[in-house]
Amino acid sequence: MLSTKAGELAVQSGVEKLVAHMTPDQIGAVTVFETMGFRPEALLRDHVRDAGGLKHDLVILSLDVAQFRARLAAYGVSAEQA
Repeated sequence: MLSTKAGELAVQSGVEKLVAHMTPDQIGAVTVFETMGFRPEALLRDHVRDAGGLKHDLVILSLDVAQFRARLAAYGVSAEQA
């Protein structure tokens, strides 16, 4: 369930899409976002460098807020309860 303050504001304010980006080795973070309904959209190879100069891939995840709202409604949950 989307429960962060940013998510609540997005649902209430009519934002169409939320986007998150991180390195795919951040397995816990990727899992949390996927649990909230975010889905992978892109993987950019060697797109970021860490403090030591090593290159890492970047995964982009997104959440279609309208689909999320529709899913909530199907389960009888209002956007304000999310």
